[in-house]
Amino acid sequence: MTDQTTQLLLKKVKKQKKWTEGVFVNPVYWMVNGKPYYMAGFIKNNQSVATAYVTPGEENREEALEAQRHLALFGDLSINIFDIGTDYLKINAAYFTKPLSISVSAADPAVHEGRDAFAELWKIQQNLSSLIKDYKNYYENDVLIRKELTEEDVQKTLETANLLTLYQYLNLKILLEKNAEIQAFASFLKTTDSWNGLGQEPQKFVQGITGNTEKMQKNLSNLNVVPDADFEKMKKLNFDKMVADNQKIIENQRQHIRYPQ
Repeated sequence: MTDQTTQLLLKKVKKQKKWTEGVFVNPVYWMVNGKPYYMAGFIKNNQSVATAYVTPGEENREEALEAQRHLALFGDLSINIFDIGTDYLKINAAYFTKPLSISVSAADPAVHEGRDAFAELWKIQQNLSSLIKDYKNYYENDVLIRKELTEEDVQKTLETANLLTLYQYLNLKILLEKNAEIQAFASFLKTTDSWNGLGQEPQKFVQGITGNTEKMQKNLSNLNVVPDADFEKMKKLNFDKMVADNQKIIENQRQHIRYPQ
């Protein structure tokens, strides 16, 4: 989007805003009948209160609604991916690898189970990090350069959001089901000569990862995942569910479209 296009679209959007609101125009667009439609938003107290769908030419309500189906879905999901993913990217690999490097051969079975569970959490963390980094690279070096969204972009974003939810689910499930064992693993590590060599941050992490089980259970429930022992089947079940749920959300958002009328 050129500076000239940006200014033109912002001029249109500002005519629809209330005096207490801020506005923005997303840099990506969806083509409808040969016209690029951009999603704009109206912000109050850092919250989106309405949207608009604008094009450098003349807007059409039906065209705008078609663009909204794709732009709103892509926008909502990509924001969630980055918001959630940023927290996981902050977790240093050493928080897992250093505790796992300490031998537990002389420990009791509960400690071994706790170490195995901690190792599973490390695998999930690596999957999460790879997922977020790959999507971030794709978003910044493909979508934002190309600007025009396609069905493939929406599909990839849906798949990424679904996997992100499932990895969170598996992470919380292990933390809840193996909570006592992970605590036993952390307690054992404190008795070893290698404990002080871990460093303060890895020590805090391995001791605090079991966290507040009540809060974790609530977070697990809020994910609303359809469980299945077969990961590929679970991925398909929850992808279909997510598509249906998001369709309802996008339909509900239409009552907050301010322009075009």
